[in-house]
Amino acid sequence: MEILSVLGLMTTVSLLGMVGWTLGSVVKDTIEVAKTMHEIPCANCQYFTNDHRLKCTLHPKIANTEQAIDCSDYRRYSKYYS
Repeated sequence: MEILSVLGLMTTVSLLGMVGWTLGSVVKDTIEVAKTMHEIPCANCQYFTNDHRLKCTLHPKIANTEQAIDCSDYRRYSKYYS
């Protein structure tokens, strides 16, 4: 009877460890994706329209994607641009 309770305890601890490990991995991956998404400059660009039909007048296919991180046409929006 003691062996079964020890095995049950070991199984429970192992399952909880795996669940904790999985949750930790999910949180880590989510943070990495969020950091990457915050590097996308489109929302602050002069050419960004914020319209779902045409997000960017210069590069509509890559607007708001990881490909836009190093956009050579990026111009920060400013009220001083005409």
